[in-house]
Amino acid sequence: MSRVKSLVLLTIFVLIMSVGAFAQEQSGDITNWIDEPATPLAEDVRSNFFLTLALILPFLLLAEGLLIYVIIKFRKRPGREPAKFHENVRLEIAWTIAPAIVLVIIALSTYSLIERINYAPQSDMTVEVTAQRFFWKYHYPEHDITIAEEPLVVPEDTYVTLLGTSMDVIHAWWVPAFGVKKDFMPGRITELWFKARKGTYKGQCAELCGPLHADMLIDVEVVSEEEFEDWIAQKKAELQQAGSVPVSGDDEKGDESSKQQAN
Repeated sequence: MSRVKSLVLLTIFVLIMSVGAFAQEQSGDITNWIDEPATPLAEDVRSNFFLTLALILPFLLLAEGLLIYVIIKFRKRPGREPAKFHENVRLEIAWTIAPAIVLVIIALSTYSLIERINYAPQSDMTVEVTAQRFFWKYHYPEHDITIAEEPLVVPEDTYVTLLGTSMDVIHAWWVPAFGVKKDFMPGRITELWFKARKGTYKGQCAELCGPLHADMLIDVEVVSEEEFEDWIAQKKAELQQAGSVPVSGDDEKGDESSKQQAN
């Protein structure tokens, strides 16, 4: 079998495996922004991604197509000398200016998107987030409710601002379906925002933070306004019944974290 046929078969095999891996995505996997954007911001991220892909893909296809053509057309043959020429000023100017224009377009669109990610147009609700190996703690200052090892619950179509920090190492709050990912660092407050549609979404800490990093998952439940009010009332009732008992999960996780640090 020739090298060209081997290369073609290898490329087809890699493509088939890639498509198969994508198709095996399970319903419990982390939600993503490609086929399931849950916020206007995630839709903007996806649009910017497809715009960038459409602009740079022709260069990839052109370069790889020419490379394959040259490999086949000018392969070594008995009694045939390869072409030897260099310098083409017009061609060099063209392939310098064209990519430069594309890069300027990508930079402008990406810069405006980063501005929208960093600065919320408004804030209807604030949640304070504390990251600690290997769990998340959420505090609702307007309702004086704190939860840990539980899904973050927020109302739909509401501008939610998260103010995050870390108790130990750098963590990253990342829910791909929301189109946001921000690092939470010790001694600093990081702000991120989203406005999500109703549903259940999954994410994960995106900074390698320790041996149980893979288990530091994020669950967000976006509910209707009525369901959110019911949830608030339920949590307040649970706190009243618990009295001074610490929030569930704090002690166990604290002990687990201490053991991990000691090891």
